[in-house]
Amino acid sequence: MKKLTILILIGLSLCMSHQLLIARYVVYAEGKKETTTPTTPDSIQQPETNSKEIFERLYHEGYELGLVDGYNSKKYESFSNDSIVNQPSQESQWLMLGYTVGYEKGKGQKQEEILAQQEKERTAGEQEGYKKGLEDYKQASISSKPLQTPAKSTEWNKGFAHGYKQAVEIMDLAIKAKEDGYNQGLELDMLNIPDLYSADEITRKAYEEGFDIGQNKRTQKLKAKYEKEGFHQGYALQDMFTPQGLAPELAEAFKKGFIKGENQKEKDTYKQGFNFAFTSLKYKEPANDQVDTRLIQWFKEGYQSNKVASPLRKEAYRSGWSIGNKMDLPTKYKENKAAVDMYKKYYKLGQQKQKKTAFEISTILLVIISVVGIYTLFRRNKDINQGSNIEIYGIEKTAK
Repeated sequence: MKKLTILILIGLSLCMSHQLLIARYVVYAEGKKETTTPTTPDSIQQPETNSKEIFERLYHEGYELGLVDGYNSKKYESFSNDSIVNQPSQESQWLMLGYTVGYEKGKGQKQEEILAQQEKERTAGEQEGYKKGLEDYKQASISSKPLQTPAKSTEWNKGFAHGYKQAVEIMDLAIKAKEDGYNQGLELDMLNIPDLYSADEITRKAYEEGFDIGQNKRTQKLKAKYEKEGFHQGYALQDMFTPQGLAPELAEAFKKGFIKGENQKEKDTYKQGFNFAFTSLKYKEPANDQVDTRLIQWFKEGYQSNKVASPLRKEAYRSGWSIGNKMDLPTKYKENKAAVDMYKKYYKLGQQKQKKTAFEISTILLVIISVVGIYTLFRRNKDINQGSNIEIYGIEKTAK
């Protein structure tokens, strides 16, 4: 037992000074060579070879034992009571040297495996947490403290919480990335993603999406602008002159607006001619300053196409002339100012004619009635006079 204790103490001292023991072995080996007086090659080579082989064997044996104990964190468990006791003092040192090195190596291997396993569990938890964080963010159900999973290890749950937090931060950043991309798209033609957003796929895609939306809105605004310019040019019946340097789609928008402007001018001029038929009984060409022959043609076509003006005048006049009729313009013309004005005009003319006719008839009737009354009164007076004369004549005759 006393020897075993001594050996343990030796082992502990070797653990504290690994390099010192190796140095001692080197000094010892060199000292043997210097102190040994060579006689013959065979007589000196054999002890050296045996000593080296014994060292390597004991060192390797100790290393393997130490490797196992170090891996299991159980120091000196592999030693039996006789394994070291039966060894000479120098050989015990060689054995303990190998054991110490092996123990540290085994202990390091175990620690590396533990760290690797923890990292693996942490990574797995982080991936799950990241995935869950993205899902909760999209569903607007973010948790300030992600739930722990008792069935999983502590490292896994740490990784889960970290991954969940990362997902929320990434999604918050993605919103800002989309907004910044949108603003860049409104101003620039070329995409230029800042480093802040290019490192992660989610933020990069969000920035690209925002940029595309901004670009599209910018393009739509420019198309609307140039289409409007083309419209004004076409409406003025000018020769089409597309601004230089426009992108193909913008040049196409300008051309589209120009054609719309020309067509609208034709429609408006045609309508002017159509409405002119309501206000004028005879065709009259537009003012002399309208030198474009197309305007004259469209105006005349519109005037000639109005086949309802004449019947509508007669209807309005007849409606105004008829006693008790209210002005009732057909619904489809109520939004046409020219038609409304014309209908009102002829309705009033009909009313005036009706009143004049009624007055004339009333006057004639009054004259007739007056004449009849006078005649009747004359006849009555005449009859009365005749009766009086007959009576007077009868009286005179009797008196005679």
